[in-house]
Amino acid sequence: MKHGAVHKGKKHAYAAEMSDVVSLTEKARNHLLNICTNENQNYIHLSVAGGGCAGFSYKWDFANEYTATDEVINIEQDKKLVIDGMSVMHLIGMEIDYKKNIFGSILHIDNPNVTSSCGCGESFNIF
Repeated sequence: MKHGAVHKGKKHAYAAEMSDVVSLTEKARNHLLNICTNENQNYIHLSVAGGGCAGFSYKWDFANEYTATDEVINIEQDKKLVIDGMSVMHLIGMEIDYKKNIFGSILHIDNPNVTSSCGCGESFNIF
């Protein structure tokens, strides 16, 4: 496959449930599956963007396709978590978990590359 080729997902084999880059707990996988189902979407896209008081933040969005440079994790059948190819280097070894308590719920990200974060937990630094 050519570098930078775009995939629609239907003609390609499913990605592994866990990758060398990111792992999902069962609770996180179920939560992402519910989001995809409720929003009638197949791909949830995660990237790292500049911004926030600590320098970087995670950006969650839906996507219609993914490229050959993206890391793709199978959630279930045609539902996938797509990790932006340009963000992969900042996310290696990361675990995503879903936590719920009386105060609410959150996708908790444990990223071993983070060296500091802001007080609210919305942004982080990796240098």
